[in-house]
Amino acid sequence: MRRTKKEFLDYNEYRDRPFGLKWGTAFAMDELVKGIEENAEAALKDLPPQSQMTREEIDQVLLQSFLYRQKVTIQLNTKDEFGRYRENIEGVFLGECDEEYLTIDQYHILWENIRHVGLKQEIKWFEFSTNKTYDEQISRSIDWNKPKQQAELQLIKDEFYQYFEEENE
Repeated sequence: MRRTKKEFLDYNEYRDRPFGLKWGTAFAMDELVKGIEENAEAALKDLPPQSQMTREEIDQVLLQSFLYRQKVTIQLNTKDEFGRYRENIEGVFLGECDEEYLTIDQYHILWENIRHVGLKQEIKWFEFSTNKTYDEQISRSIDWNKPKQQAELQLIKDEFYQYFEEENE
């Protein structure tokens, strides 16, 4: 049996890899942790279903959005692969709609896919006061059934109405 010669080297002669190579994988850890946290947030997000609205109720909210340039939030009837409602669509309704769909910003949304439409309540910096509660500040929706609001609505309709001739005439 042949034995190899034992050699002992001084450990002070050891040369480590350069810093960039030694810690090259540590820089990806921050990105990895952020990605894991984002995935966890998305997995835990569950939007509660809002009440199903009729076409007339949807039209009233869209009318107010159009007249006063307010943002709307739309909850769709569609669900993702886990059975959760999809993220709400937010945007301004500019009056572009059809019998089949309406347009919010760049999205074309079919009428039958809409579950709920609500006005997005945004507080202006000058309206914010610490003396009022948040609910008092955002409770300023318009009741279109009041006579004063009906008169204002009729004036707006008369001002912007344009008659389009039918092709058959």
